[in-house]
Amino acid sequence: MKAITLYIFLLAMVCLQTRSYARKHYPRSIDSTDNPADTTDNDDAPPKKTRYIDLSLEYGSNFTYRHQIDQNPTQAPYIMPTLFYHDKSGLWASVGTYRLIAPYVETLADGKDTSLAPSFIETDFTLGWDFKIGKKNDFSFSYQFSKYDRQFPIVAQALANTFEGYYGHDFNLFYIGARGDYAYEDFTATINNKHQPLNVKDYFAMLELSREWFIDDAFVHDDEFDIDPMFTILAGTNNFIGEFITLRYPIGTKNGELAAHYAQIASKFLIQQFTLNIPVAYTIGNLTLTPSFEYTILTQKITETSPTSYPIYRFSAAYRFNFEKGKKTPHGAHS
Repeated sequence: MKAITLYIFLLAMVCLQTRSYARKHYPRSIDSTDNPADTTDNDDAPPKKTRYIDLSLEYGSNFTYRHQIDQNPTQAPYIMPTLFYHDKSGLWASVGTYRLIAPYVETLADGKDTSLAPSFIETDFTLGWDFKIGKKNDFSFSYQFSKYDRQFPIVAQALANTFEGYYGHDFNLFYIGARGDYAYEDFTATINNKHQPLNVKDYFAMLELSREWFIDDAFVHDDEFDIDPMFTILAGTNNFIGEFITLRYPIGTKNGELAAHYAQIASKFLIQQFTLNIPVAYTIGNLTLTPSFEYTILTQKITETSPTSYPIYRFSAAYRFNFEKGKKTPHGAHS
C-alpha cells in the first residue's frame, strides 16, 4: 500500500500546468505602443507591433512542475535565465532553463535519503505567434518542447510537448484570459524490469482574471510602478497517473483494484487548482525588477500526505532591447 501511494504521489506531481517564460502573464506585452496611455486613436485599430529582445533572470523559492509540489520537506530553489525574441510579424521564440541552486534531498520509501546535486533540471524551447483584433482582443498560439533531467524526481515523468491556444480581452476594469493546452509524451516505461511503450496525453484549460494598476514617473522621470494581481482557475486531466500505474499494477495483481480506481479519477477533466499571483514591478528605462508572491490551493489531493496548498516567492530582473528608437517599454511588458 505504501509503495503504490508513493508512486501515485510522484506521478501526480507532473500532471498540472506547464510553465515557460513566454506563458507568464503575457497579453500585456503582445504589442508595444509609443504611448500605451494614449486612447485617442481608433479603438478598432490594433497598436503597431515592434521588434525586441528580452533578457531575464528569475529566482524562485521552490521549483514546481505543473504546480504540483513534492511532499518532501526539502525545497528546490532555482534560478531561470531566459532569452525572448519578438518579431514585428507577431512571431516570437524563447529559451529558458531552470537550474537548482542547492542540493535536493529526497527521502525514499525505505527511509534512506538520496541527494541530487545542483543541475539544470528543465530547459524549455518555445515558438509562438500572437496577434490582436482591435485593441482589446489578444490571441496567441504556441508550441513548447521541454528537455528534462529525469534524475530529478519531480520531472522524472514530465510531458515534453505542449500546444497552447490563448485568448484575452481587456474590459478596462479587469482583464480576462483563457488558455487551452494539449500536452503529450511517448515514453518507454520500465515496469518490473520490462520496457513497455506508454503514450500519455493530457488536456488543460485555464481561466485568468487580472487587474493592473500603474503609476508613471513614480520616483524619477520615465519610470513606472506596476501592480498586476492575477487569479487563475485550472482544470484538466491527469491521464499520466492512470496510464502509468495501471501498467505497474494491472488488474488481478496486488493493489490492482486500487490502481484502477485512481486511474479512473485521473482520466476525468476536473478543477485542479486555484492560484493567486501578486507581482509588483518597477521599470526604469528598459530595466524591470519584479518581486512576486504566489499562493496555490490544490483541489485534487492525491495522497493523504500530499500538501493541499503552498506559497512561492519569486524575484526577476529583465532588460529589453528595443530595435526601434524611441520606443518605451509598455506597462506589464516584463511581467
